Amino acid sequence: MNKTKKLWILVIMIVALTLSACGGADEAPTPTPVDPNLVAAQAIATFSMGLTQTALANPTFTPTFTPFPTNTTAPTLALGTNTAAAAPTSACDVSAFANWETVPDGTVMAPGQTFDKAWRLQNAGTCNWTATYKAVFTGTGNGPMGGVATALGKIVKPGETIDIVVKFIAPTAPGEYTSWWKLQNDKGEFFGTPFSVVIKVVGAPAATATDTATPTATP
Repeated sequence: MNKTKKLWILVIMIVALTLSACGGADEAPTPTPVDPNLVAAQAIATFSMGLTQTALANPTFTPTFTPFPTNTTAPTLALGTNTAAAAPTSACDVSAFANWETVPDGTVMAPGQTFDKAWRLQNAGTCNWTATYKAVFTGTGNGPMGGVATALGKIVKPGETIDIVVKFIAPTAPGEYTSWWKLQNDKGEFFGTPFSVVIKVVGAPAATATDTATPTATP
C-alpha cells in the first residue's frame, strides 16, 4: 500500500470518529422503567400524610347541647260563660199538659162550624195561678180561628189541674188548620207548655141565603 492510500484511510477514520462523537452527544439517554405499584403506594402515603396534617391543624369540634328546663305547669285556660244560650227560668209559673183534651188532632169540621176545644193543664210550679191567668193565642199557626183570650176564672194551686175551654170557628175554606196557645200570667208573660188545636175542614162553604121574592108594585 502506498503512502497516498494510507493517508486517505487515516482521514476517513478521523472523520468517522468525529461524526460518531457528535452524534453521541445529541442522543437522549434511555429512561429507567418505573414500577406502577410503587407509584400508587407513594401517592397513597402522600394523601394519608396530608389528611393527618389537616386533622392536626383543625381539631374536631364536639358541640355541647344544654337541655331546656321542662315546663311541668299545665296552662290554665279561662273559659267564658255563655249567658246568651241559657235563658233564665222561673220555678214559679210552670205548666204541664195532663194528657187530656177534646177535639183530637185532625178532627173533621164543616166550613164555618163552631166548636169548643178543652185542654187539661196542671200547675207544675210553686206559685198559685190567679183567676185572671188566661189562655192566649201565641201568634203561630194558621191564626186564632175565632178564639179569644180566655181567663181561668179560678185560682189553681201548685199540683192542681184545670180544664181550659176556648170557643173556635172553623175556617170556611177546605184544608188543615193549626192554632197554638199558651198560658199567660198577670204580668203578660207567656209560660209553660204550649197547646194546640188541629182540625181538617172538609166541604164547600155554606151558601148565603138571598131574598128572591118579587117586590110588590105600589099603585
